[in-house]
This record gives sequence, C-alpha cells and structure tokens, in this order.
Amino acid sequence: MKMLSIGLLCMSAVASLFPARNHPPDPKMIIGPNILASRDGNFPHVELMIAANPKNKKNLLGAAMTMTRADGGLACKTYATFDGGYSWHDSVFLEQVTFGGADPQVAFSPHGTAYFAALARVKDEHGRTRSALHFYRSEDGGRSWSRPADLGYSYDHPQIAVDHTVGHFAGRIYIGVLYGRDYSLGVFRSDDDGHTFVGPVKVLDGKGIGVNVSTLMVLSDGTLVMTYGDFQIDPAKRKTARESSAWLVTSKDGGVTFSTPTKIATSNTPADEDPSFRLGTFHAYAADSRSSRYRDRLYTAWTDFNSAKPRVVFSYSADAGKSWKEPKPVDATAPEAATQFQPAVAVNEQGIVGVMWFDTRGLKNDDSEYHAFFTASVDGGESFLPPARLSSAPSLRWGGGNLAYSPSAWAPSAGTQRITFLSAAQRFSNGGDYMGLTADAGGVFHPFWADGRTGTFQAWTSLVRVGLSAEPLASTNAVLTLTGPGAATVVQQERSEVSLTDKIQLVMDPTTYDPATRELQLPIRLKNLSDQPIYKPITVQVKVFGSGMGDLLKDKSPLILNATNGQPRDGATFDYSSALRDLEALEPQGQTEAMVWRFKLTDPLRTPDMHINVTGFVLRNR
Repeated sequence: MKMLSIGLLCMSAVASLFPARNHPPDPKMIIGPNILASRDGNFPHVELMIAANPKNKKNLLGAAMTMTRADGGLACKTYATFDGGYSWHDSVFLEQVTFGGADPQVAFSPHGTAYFAALARVKDEHGRTRSALHFYRSEDGGRSWSRPADLGYSYDHPQIAVDHTVGHFAGRIYIGVLYGRDYSLGVFRSDDDGHTFVGPVKVLDGKGIGVNVSTLMVLSDGTLVMTYGDFQIDPAKRKTARESSAWLVTSKDGGVTFSTPTKIATSNTPADEDPSFRLGTFHAYAADSRSSRYRDRLYTAWTDFNSAKPRVVFSYSADAGKSWKEPKPVDATAPEAATQFQPAVAVNEQGIVGVMWFDTRGLKNDDSEYHAFFTASVDGGESFLPPARLSSAPSLRWGGGNLAYSPSAWAPSAGTQRITFLSAAQRFSNGGDYMGLTADAGGVFHPFWADGRTGTFQAWTSLVRVGLSAEPLASTNAVLTLTGPGAATVVQQERSEVSLTDKIQLVMDPTTYDPATRELQLPIRLKNLSDQPIYKPITVQVKVFGSGMGDLLKDKSPLILNATNGQPRDGATFDYSSALRDLEALEPQGQTEAMVWRFKLTDPLRTPDMHINVTGFVLRNR
C-alpha cells in the first residue's frame, strides 16, 4: 500500500508537469521587458523595420529614419543586436548623412548576409534633388557595411524580400519600387548576393490612379508575391476620396513576368484634412512559407475607418492570394472610445501569426497617447488570443522632441530652392508608414516600434514567446528523473538567495532632470552577466551614500523618492520583479526593463556616490 501511494504521488506530480494529450493547455503569450534599442541621441526615430538572421537567432537587424542630419532633415540608420535584442549597435551611413534619406528596408540572405536598402536624396546632373536607391551588404550581421550599390534615382517606397527556399531562385533578392511620372511599379532582382541588380522590371502603372508598393513576399515554391495599394492621384479629388483597394500580383519565374492583379480588399480611408489621416497606413502582410499546417497562407492587417474610431482588421488567404476571408477585428474587445492603428504582421516557423498595433485604450480620449499591443493566432488566422499590452509606458505623440522642427533645404528644379519645415509630430504622428515585427529562428517574435514615452520617438523592442509553454526550459524548477523501467520521480530544485553584485551590470537609460524641483529621474536596468538564470525577486539595495574611500559628501546625499520599501536614503530597496514582465527569471545576458529611480538632489553640483548591493535567487547545486 505504501508503494502504491508513492507511485500515485509521483504520477500526480508528473501529470501536473505534463498535461494529458487529450487536454492540451491553452496557448500563452509571454512578453519580456521593454528594451530601448536606439541609444544614439534624443531625436525622433520613425518608420521602423526589423529582420532576423536565419542562421543566428540572436542576430537581428533594425532600421529607422532619424532626424540626425547636421543641416536638417532625415537620414536612415541601422541597429544590430547579437544577444537576442537586449543590446544594440547603431551604424551611420555617409550617403545618408550627406544627402538625407528615407524608406529604410532590412533583410537577411539564407546564409546570414545582412542587407540594408534606403533612398538617398542626391542631386542629378541638372542640380535637381532626386531619390536614389542605395543597397548595402554586411557579412558580420550588421556591425560593418560595404559601400553601396547605386541602383539609380527617381524611385520611391522600396520594399525588399529574399527567397529563402531551396528552389531555382534560392537566395534571389527582390526590391519593389515606385518609379516614373506615370507611377509605375517595378521590381529589381539580384542573383549574386546583392553585388549587382537587374531592373526594374515593370509590373504595372497607375493609369491615372496612383499605386504604391506595400510588401514583397516569397512562397515556399519560390513564387514572388507583390502587394500594392491604389489611391486617388489627383490632389483635388484626393480631398474627398474615401476608398482605397489593396491588390497583389505574382511571378512564377523569379520576377521576370507578372500575373494580372487580384484584388484583396477595398476599405474606407480618411480624407487629407481628416484628423485621422495620418493613421491610415499601408496594409501589413506576412506569408507562411515554412510551417507544415498553414504553408503558403497569406495574412494581412490594416486600419479600417468604417467604425466611429479606427480599428485594426485582419484577413487571410489559404490559396496563395486567389481569395481572401472576410475581414474581422483582431481584437473584438476594444473599448468603444479606443483608437487602433499602425498594424504589423509576422509568422514564425511554427505557423503562429503575430500581430502588433498601436492602441489608445485606457488613455486620453484626444488620441495624444498610445500603447503598443500584441496578439497571436495559433490556428492560421481563424481566431486570436486575448490581446496583451507590449509597452510598459504610454507614448506621447505630441511630446517636445516630436514637436521640434528639423527643417531641410532642397532643390526641386534648377535655379530653385525650398525649405521644408518638418517635425516628427507633423509628418509621422503615427510613428511612420510602418512598424517592424519579425520572428527569429527560434520562433520568438521581436516587435520594433516607435515609442514616444520620453516625448521623442525612439526605437524600442521586446520579445514575445507564443505557445503551450509559459517559460523556457532554463526557467523551470522541476526536473523529471527516470530511475528505472516505469519509474518516475519529480525532484523539486530549490532556490537559494545569493548576492549578485558582481554578476549584475547596471545599465542606464537616458536621464531627465527638472531644475525647478531638483528632481532627477534615473532609469536603471539590470543585466545578467552570469551563465545561469536569476529568479525573482531580484532586489537592489542602497547600502550607503559617500564618495572616495569613506563618507565624503555624505551630507549632500539626495532623497530617494520612490524606493519599494519607502526608505529615503541608506537601506532603500528596489524590487525588480515587475521589471521582468511575464518572465520568471532573468536569462543569461538578458536585461530587465528600466525602473525609474527618483531622487531629489540636495546639491545639483555635488552628489555623492551611491553604494549598492544586488540579491536574487539561483538554483542550488548547479
């Protein structure tokens, strides 16, 4: 009887760890800490893109338009990470700084070569400012870049796709462009890893109705899919135009010839003078070219204006774009007063669809603030999980940094010059025409969005795991041990609280200081320098204030205004458990979100050092 009881106990413990196959657990979304990717200055970053290296799940490449030119205007930059999104390296491009630029695009080859394409505002032989298309390569994941391939000028809105299949066109690079006075759509292609290009091959022209490239995608058999939207080209008619349609064409021969267009959907759009005008962006698309169950299913999301407030809706095609499901909201639970806009879509290798968008729910009704939200579908777009908030602080669309002008001078024709008054809030109040979302080689989603929590759009990111497991294996504290035929024992690994002062690095985000109140706000992240997970609670304690070898300047110690335990000076503690978001543990090389430490300075010119100690929990007997 005793042996039977032990056996039943073990079986019960095992069952709690491994649910029965006929009752699978509900899918879960695990959202990690918000990470500031752009640490290059307090200027707006808009129109973000991101791509994942198929050969290295820790290597991601982002890009943004930035207001960084010394003489005003925009320049594109890239941001590369090699630790899964926790720290980022930014790159400056001479041609972008010299001429200015727009419309950044990033991608990877099947072998891990990084690609970056962008427009550059060069002057032609007649002194006119034109939009040249430059293409760059990086063989080290985005740390350094080649000189650009110059594809010529008079192009707009480039979009890039790479064939990651094993078919006849494997590795081929495609760049879709808008060009010419007749608003033609064309496609460049490269078969030598981006060293040279052919094109553009003309796909179609607007024929009096404007068209613009939305996205390029490649299906599992190498079929190239090019999507585009139409719009009213006549400025007078555009003021009252209320409809726009999304279309696609395909190429079975690697971008040499194209099919006749197929309509995806027609939707209402706001007029130019409508306050919602800047919320109407391009359709976002993704293609599932890897999973077994939903392979070659196409997905799209866009901002719909049929309701009193804009809503993000979603549709999919199960027949490679020939027909599309009736659009439906990605989030039917949205409050009536909320505005939704700026969707992005991605598919991971398991066929899970992720959708990100901006949402004003719970914030001011004047739409001056927004949060980033995320949801996912594990059944091919038929249904979505309850949405979760990505951003840990609201973005301020009309913040001071976004309202600051970055004027630029340019020459539309010989003998003329103009000064364009441009601010991020004026032209990019939605963060730009698109946001970034990708899935890495391990299936983790990486959103990359324009976040204005400081009053200036910066590039922020996070990680989202979607599936049946709430945590990575390293974060569990239960181990199943097989001791013999039919025998199983669950060993509960205990955790010990230890000092982590030499295993944690403090990472500082940009600070703010108010001279009137003498309040200093210091955002501090914790980075795990060890080779093992660190479990909650993770606590930082202020031991003492004092510079030099003793208590120099101790009488100038600031007051701590928001310690977790309420202490104002020595002995104050900050609990970083909430800064891990949904994660149970801080993984090796991982970072928490920034907790903002608030101080009231005694003397703004003389503040002593702050001595700290960090404690947390690790598994015993590792």
